[in-house]
Amino acid sequence: MPCTGEFLRRANEDRPVYICDVRDAFLREGERPCALLFHLYDGSARRFDLRLPRFDTAEERAFGASFLHAMLYNCLSALGARRVEVCFDPADAEMAALVAALPEVFQTRVPRRERTGYGKCLNVNERTLAALCGAEASFSIEARDIAALPPAVDEPSCSPAETPVFAALPERVGGRMLMGMDVGGTDVKLAASVDGTLCAFKEYDWHPAAFARAEQLIEPLLLLARLMRAGACCQRAFGAVPARFLPAFDREADEDAMRAACVEMEALLGERLRNFDAIGLCFPDVVIRDRIVGGETPKTQGMRENAALDYEAEFRKITGLAERLRAFACPGGAVRNINDGPMAAFASAVEQAAAGDDLSRGFFAHTLGTDLGSGWVEPDGSIPEVPLEVYNFIIDLGSFGQGAFAPSDVRSTRNVNTGLAGSLQKYAGQSGVFRLGAKLLPARDAQTYARLFADGLFARVGEGIFVPTAPEDMRKACLAFFMREADDPASACAEVFRAVGEALGACWRETQFILGPACASRTLFGRLVKTDACFRLLCEGAQRVAPGIELRAADDALANTPLMRQLAAHPRYTVAQFGQAVGAIYYGCAGLMG
Repeated sequence: MPCTGEFLRRANEDRPVYICDVRDAFLREGERPCALLFHLYDGSARRFDLRLPRFDTAEERAFGASFLHAMLYNCLSALGARRVEVCFDPADAEMAALVAALPEVFQTRVPRRERTGYGKCLNVNERTLAALCGAEASFSIEARDIAALPPAVDEPSCSPAETPVFAALPERVGGRMLMGMDVGGTDVKLAASVDGTLCAFKEYDWHPAAFARAEQLIEPLLLLARLMRAGACCQRAFGAVPARFLPAFDREADEDAMRAACVEMEALLGERLRNFDAIGLCFPDVVIRDRIVGGETPKTQGMRENAALDYEAEFRKITGLAERLRAFACPGGAVRNINDGPMAAFASAVEQAAAGDDLSRGFFAHTLGTDLGSGWVEPDGSIPEVPLEVYNFIIDLGSFGQGAFAPSDVRSTRNVNTGLAGSLQKYAGQSGVFRLGAKLLPARDAQTYARLFADGLFARVGEGIFVPTAPEDMRKACLAFFMREADDPASACAEVFRAVGEALGACWRETQFILGPACASRTLFGRLVKTDACFRLLCEGAQRVAPGIELRAADDALANTPLMRQLAAHPRYTVAQFGQAVGAIYYGCAGLMG
């Protein structure tokens, strides 16, 4: 049977059809060359050579179209672009029709507020273009005769860096006043160091998804930076923060209490008040060149839904958060901002370098939590200037039955943000465990499946199945259930984790194909790898799809640098809480090098 027919058979049997396998088969059997030429933000270009076979039926043509759409979508989600040229033989009427439909599929002419599905990635891409290339920059998808393309050449492979930056950072904190800020969706965590000593911590609870205006998000962050500056200066001047100001650093302190403490500490310090040498922060959105450019995350949902304001104008205020924080940095000091995924990778790379690990090819990590997070850091400590929205990658072009469920249904393969089926969001994190449990257990272990409902971990609402989040959030308990059951490698729950591992294997093949990082291994963080049994199962599954893949589990004992060891020994705060904030101190300090 030709490959397209075989893929459709699997898809109609509700089995996964990994896009990497489709691409390889089409390259072997396809008769029609096609190239995607991405013109990137920095003026360079990346070429992806594909092939498509002949299609005999409407179903095969639809499958071929889904492959082309997913490839274009994955590359845009990872790399972004100024424009994309789709290159093919213009005499091929079927290919010409597929390419002509792409602007409509990706909704290039639809207003941002109205875009859905594939169009969602263009919202992020267009905001990135505006931030980096000016408001007049626009994106386009264009057709090009493949005969006009020069022959493809192999890109030079990346050689290992002789002096990776990570190992040099810990000694750089001496003699400096530094701050790290970890901005999350439910809280903000900050840490400050003076002359290599962690001296102030602050945790601040908030709910940015409910904010209707940009200043509601920005003003608390500026106030927190002001508080940390005063605390760090007190450490320098007096050896500690005076006891009467300590309540302002408690989690429960409100903005009025923090502001009042700032005024009093600043008056006490007088001329001894100074700014930070460097500030590092991470923000849960696409961040390029220190600028927040995504705008499609839950953190700005309240602003997006506020019909009384121009969301694009409002979001531009958030884009320049790092510039606003520069008010708390010394002249010539560094203020550096990245996404929270790369920050996790950066912080881990610094700690692993301190332990003597070889990071001369950089570091690539994934966090396996509610969703799949991704972080990529080059050996020189730089973050590639790409969106890196790997969790949006469409890896499965099959599983047709599961794609029919509503995105919120535990059984669905559809992304809750875009509605598109087959994206990593529903394969490689906690949602993947729940979905695969609902898929595999009824036939393989009906008794364990029934226990999920009896214990309140799964619930039927109408025709859907859900993991309850109210009156009690059962997601952590549900994941813990599957992880316990997976201790038996012969159990159905063990196969659930192997299937998640398959998705990680497909993810590895896609990131290698699209991004081509010098670092071929992937380090995994998060709850799914907290037990040796689950990590082994993930590795077994990954080998099915990507033989030879190298996965590493992040060890809990990741505190190797002086600052992180101080945090690990702290009587009140933990590495799990403030590890990224301390990593942000090192990231900010890296801006002072060279």
